[in-house]
Amino acid sequence: MGHPLEWAHRFKGDAKPREEFHEDATIVFDMVSREESVKSKVIPNPAECKAALSRFQDMVRSIDFDDAASMLSLKEYARQALEAFLGEPFPE
Repeated sequence: MGHPLEWAHRFKGDAKPREEFHEDATIVFDMVSREESVKSKVIPNPAECKAALSRFQDMVRSIDFDDAASMLSLKEYARQALEAFLGEPFPE
């Protein structure tokens, strides 16, 4: 079946996965914002994480899941958010 994005696209079309990914990114963005507001050190790079999540949210609203270049960009934004969230490089 391949990658989970491929499954979501094949069985749900583009609109539903767009909505779900945007909602998930919003939940994480809000969590990072809360941690940042209380000066928590749980998330090492909250500003970088929020910036990458914002780029992810903006792009996922209109992404064409069949466009390889767009998917690479979306995955890169997700990787950047994870690295900032974890405070270390994400294994490829």
